[in-house]
Amino acid sequence: MSGKNKKESILVKIYLIFLFVCGITVWLAIQPTNNNKISTDVILDSQIVDILIHKRVKQEDILKQYIREKTTSVAQWNEFYKTIKIKRKVKIKEFEKSFRSLARSMKLGLSRIDNSDGSVTYKFYSPSRTYSNITFVKKKGHN
Repeated sequence: MSGKNKKESILVKIYLIFLFVCGITVWLAIQPTNNNKISTDVILDSQIVDILIHKRVKQEDILKQYIREKTTSVAQWNEFYKTIKIKRKVKIKEFEKSFRSLARSMKLGLSRIDNSDGSVTYKFYSPSRTYSNITFVKKKGHN
């Protein structure tokens, strides 16, 4: 093989590699993004709502709820916050058992914080983020 043929052969190979890389780039660019993906935060909140409904928490028992959007350079998620009043005769431990089971099934951590005002907050978290904070406040008066 002459020197000229060898140079042309190398240029053809470089050109083919260039076309291959361009093809991959175009293919990746036109792939649809999966906006319908359900995230851990949304699934967790849905499961928490199911537990609250099962434990007979009504809409009027929810004193406050809101969502904070969180973003890092690699992820985006929501932190859900709920403050719920419960009757004096209801034991918070009834919720804790269900919450622990849920946290285990989703491979999340669960912490209980006994607040100075007598309320109790449960936090669902992973090592890098908090997903949900549920605070139970005992209802004043007799029921």
